[in-house]
Amino acid sequence: MSQVGTVPREVPRAARPRTRGQARPRSRGQSPVARARRRMYWPFITPALVVYVAFFIGPALASVWISLHRWRGAGDDMTFTGLDNYRRLLDDDAFVAAFANSLKILVICGVGIFALAFALTIVLRELRWRRALRSLLFFPYIVSPIAIGVALGLLLEPDGLANSALRLVGLGGLAEPWLAPDRLFATILVGIVWVTTGFYVILLMTGQERIPAYYYEAAELAGATPIQQFRHVTLPMSWDVVSVAAVLWVINSLKIFEFVYAFVGTGDSPPVQARTIPIYQFIMTTGGRSPAYELGYGCAMGVVMVVLVSVLVVLLRRVMRRDAIQF
Repeated sequence: MSQVGTVPREVPRAARPRTRGQARPRSRGQSPVARARRRMYWPFITPALVVYVAFFIGPALASVWISLHRWRGAGDDMTFTGLDNYRRLLDDDAFVAAFANSLKILVICGVGIFALAFALTIVLRELRWRRALRSLLFFPYIVSPIAIGVALGLLLEPDGLANSALRLVGLGGLAEPWLAPDRLFATILVGIVWVTTGFYVILLMTGQERIPAYYYEAAELAGATPIQQFRHVTLPMSWDVVSVAAVLWVINSLKIFEFVYAFVGTGDSPPVQARTIPIYQFIMTTGGRSPAYELGYGCAMGVVMVVLVSVLVVLLRRVMRRDAIQF
């Protein structure tokens, strides 16, 4: 029979012989080495995930749940109240004052800290003993906030060392009741700036030191002043470090507690002028007022703080977003 005009049938894929050197098809696009490497990740990741969920995610979700209840701790029944605790925050003058104080610390101390940190970065770069001076600036930050707060509180008492020294040198007219109600919060702001500035100087100088020296040499040859060098060389090339420092300040400023509580140094609760959100939360949840141990209300404050910090960090990252400079 003639085979002219007939079309040969396609050989089934399974029947096709594999030519020499042809690679075996990969299963789901992954090689055995890649699959084995992926399996190796889990023994290392799982313990960290368990700890993170147990000590961070779990308590955070529990706080949200407790904030929807009226509860005074173990031995008391939880009564579901919905959003009543959050509505109560809006009508609580003490919480509004604490919220305002926290924002004042964020803004006023933030401006002071970064202004001083930028200025010290410019000055220290030209000094020979900059590493030793940088360590001295950093020292207050590594000391316990409780110790710093107590020491400053004693120093600024009406008959403390500060006023006594002013009177001794004939400047008694400058002696002030630094811890008086109308001056207390301003004194706290100055103390926070003094304690915290050294940490941000370290961060900014770390970003500065990774910039190649020839950029500064070229700027000096062009006649740039130290301030111009900072503006056109240091700041743009260390912008990622500046943005990280700003985010850290937003987070740290809204949770300041130990320094202020120890600085006031009263046997009772700190006065309203000195309260921040963490301090007021501590008072409401540990029996510093009556009725005591309002854990649901305190958890509502914690949720508000988490939301506030998250929103501010996201906005700050968007505002400070820039393309990285390669050097």
